[in-house]
Amino acid sequence: MHFDAAFTHRGYLLNCAPARVGDGSWQPYVVISRSSDGELVANRFFPADLRFPDEATAIAHARDWAVRWIDASSVTR
Repeated sequence: MHFDAAFTHRGYLLNCAPARVGDGSWQPYVVISRSSDGELVANRFFPADLRFPDEATAIAHARDWAVRWIDASSVTR
């Protein structure tokens, strides 16, 4: 099943497409860029042992982390 992994939050685009691992699990990953000009703000590789059994859960983890990071970051102030 394909899930939409792109979200916006407070003027930023979050691309939370996870990577499929050889054992069938999903590893979260997120790229954060500014919606206005597409400039890369951050990318986050999560620890290699952090894997989820399904794509939707991996996307949700990356999205939750990115939203918290943006909300706490001085980059948005």
